[in-house]
Amino acid sequence: MSAAPVSEDRRPVVGLVARPGTTAAARPLVAALARRATVRASGRAPEADALLLTHPAAGGPAPGRPTAVVDGDLVLVRAADGSALGQPLVRPGPDVVATAALPPVAPHVRRRWRERLGLDPDLVVDTLALDPLDVPTALAVAAAAVVERRDLPVALALGCPTVTDASAAAAVGAEPGRDLEVGDRAVAVALAADEARAAALSRRGRALAERRLDPEVTAAALLDRWGLGPRPTPLRRLEAALEDLGTAPGAPVRARARAATDLFAPTPTAPGAP
Repeated sequence: MSAAPVSEDRRPVVGLVARPGTTAAARPLVAALARRATVRASGRAPEADALLLTHPAAGGPAPGRPTAVVDGDLVLVRAADGSALGQPLVRPGPDVVATAALPPVAPHVRRRWRERLGLDPDLVVDTLALDPLDVPTALAVAAAAVVERRDLPVALALGCPTVTDASAAAAVGAEPGRDLEVGDRAVAVALAADEARAAALSRRGRALAERRLDPEVTAAALLDRWGLGPRPTPLRRLEAALEDLGTAPGAPVRARARAATDLFAPTPTAPGAP
């Protein structure tokens, strides 16, 4: 059982139940929720459609309202009757990234860019040696990269085949050998020469960034679980399907999809028109 339907003309209200000393871990998620809903301290929001608890001991059950409880690295989502609403979500942070602003670049696309720019076909970059302003561009074209923790969320979001150290991998919840590799430049050079392996790490790294490092994705999923997200119109379902396929914002298929669905979009009506 999710929350009662929220009308299209108002934002859902989320009551925040905070336990002292536990708010920092929940801050990225709370900030992302605040961009989609009205977030207030629970004592000031008796009309809240749902509650977010920053710790399992932050409060007791809330009959009649769905909840989410931050429990370590997880967010436990429950319906108004206390039953679980799907598998736990992963709490984003402390390393976060906005994946919507960084569409993934697949290895075959990277290869074409390197050819066009006259770069080394097996270009390997080390972000520690780069100007921070140049890092996103380098990570978008490299065949593989040696990445320090500061740049790891961006590398994963861009789908860059990544090599880092064990502590940085652990900090973002990455599984070595699945989401990225742990090692040195020699490992990155070998990865750049193995396109199949690089493609697998590219896909899984991007998926990890969306699932674990992007508060916006987690906030949208949480509101959907609660039944407080945007109504799933056919056009929104099409957009979601394109996102699931990793379609870049400027991809021709998006333009064709928009053109094909323009007839189904609501037409604005002038004030006073019949």
